[in-house]
Amino acid sequence: MPASLFDVAQAVGVSISTVSRALNHPNMVDEKTRLRIQSAVKMMGYVPQGAGRTLVSKETFTIGAVISQIGASAFAKTIEVLRTQLGKAGYTLLLAQPTEGNISSIGPLRVLIERGVDAVVLLGGGGKYLDDWKFLLEKNNIPLVNIWADTSEGNSGDIGFDNYLAGQTAVNHLLSLGHLKFALISGTLEGNQRASRRYLGILETIASNGGQLMRNNIKEADYTFQAGYDATLELLSPRLDFTALICGNDYLALGAITALRERGLKVPESISVIGFNNSDFSPFINPPLTTVSFPSAEIGMYAAEVLVNLSRKKITIPKPLTLPTQLIIRESCEELKQI
Repeated sequence: MPASLFDVAQAVGVSISTVSRALNHPNMVDEKTRLRIQSAVKMMGYVPQGAGRTLVSKETFTIGAVISQIGASAFAKTIEVLRTQLGKAGYTLLLAQPTEGNISSIGPLRVLIERGVDAVVLLGGGGKYLDDWKFLLEKNNIPLVNIWADTSEGNSGDIGFDNYLAGQTAVNHLLSLGHLKFALISGTLEGNQRASRRYLGILETIASNGGQLMRNNIKEADYTFQAGYDATLELLSPRLDFTALICGNDYLALGAITALRERGLKVPESISVIGFNNSDFSPFINPPLTTVSFPSAEIGMYAAEVLVNLSRKKITIPKPLTLPTQLIIRESCEELKQI
């Protein structure tokens, strides 16, 4: 059973009204007592239950979602499919977004628990703080599904794909075209499990096949057009010493192609460029972008099915589900010309 206000009061040795004041009007409780109450709340995973949870059925037909970047195109497609599929099953999706994309913040999760959601889906998360999320949800008997996860670690409730394999796929395509000298514009690696696994797949595949990726040819950047443009200009200074450029997503690749063109370098004649995600615009840029497609819609479909079944207690937290990625070959990569 989830911890109650009474449980917290007993643990601290104060009255229920004192605990209530400490949580709702902290200035009315002395600091020593307030800190003891806050510590007990954290240790016990206590969250005030919303009115919906007082229903006899204990079901509110709502699913909570915590999303790092709602504006990201791949995430948006997943959320659209998830919302549609949940709606067909009679469920409402409640969205919560951390301040400035700080997915490690536990605040939005507490809000969803207070609203009485039947299950929670985390999109764009992962890392050390995930254990804190799981602890709080388990204390409140709410199942968690982590989507867009890197499933290589085998965590229950994860739905996503193998980012190491995705990175490997991109490199193998370029190797098959004869490229051995690489540059990489990655997403920010710290705290991003997906980007880190993709990065590792890229590095190890290049190294194991006799390729070259020098440290000064690796840039970390936000997943934006402007960041890709700026990072590419840095890679071109002082000289060009690579024939293939791997970009962490298609926005970075679009910025890179623009920068290369401004410097008089043709894609793919001078430099082959590959991205990730197969964004909606990727077939329509010049040249059409070769990219590794992620299963954005499929993640949303499978997540909806799992969440509904979990909320109805038809299943327990399932084993991780790994969905396939796919190489989409267009015109931004070509065989290396031998001189």
